[in-house]
Amino acid sequence: MRVFFAIEFEEELKEYLFNIQKDIRQHCMAGNFTLKENFHLTLRFIGEQSESQTKQLITALKETAANMSGFELKLNQVGKFDKGNRKIIWVGLKKSQELDNLYSQLESALEKQEYRKEDRGFSPHVTLAREVKLDSFEVIANKIAVDNLAIKVKSISLMESKRIGNKLCYVPIAREEF
Repeated sequence: MRVFFAIEFEEELKEYLFNIQKDIRQHCMAGNFTLKENFHLTLRFIGEQSESQTKQLITALKETAANMSGFELKLNQVGKFDKGNRKIIWVGLKKSQELDNLYSQLESALEKQEYRKEDRGFSPHVTLAREVKLDSFEVIANKIAVDNLAIKVKSISLMESKRIGNKLCYVPIAREEF
């Protein structure tokens, strides 16, 4: 199964992000837009794993959550990653020591389960669309304002990415509260 660690969002935040996404869609010629129910913050993508490997990941999830307490994140701005002439459009988060700590705790717990540390740096964002084709990102950046909404973080999840019918779904395998 294809898995990743994530912070899941409340319905109110998903609705808010969906409305931002609708505004962005108006400026795009093409794109693969994230389904509203799939909005989340990825902490660490793992990839294909067996059932026994998934058990190790659940152990790392439990260890990470045991060392954490709840905190808040704040949305920041709309941004992009360039992939050739197409883009990934996202909403960023304000710098957070608590989020950095959560990520470090997760990396340490994964290392104990013999998973290598992530090579690239942690760049927390919520993906709104992939493979986006548009004339000017600056139009979006100047028109779309992101409120300083608070996101209450009180759990982390191990998620499975799978297709159900023709629909990509992110399904929690395990969730640990803190």
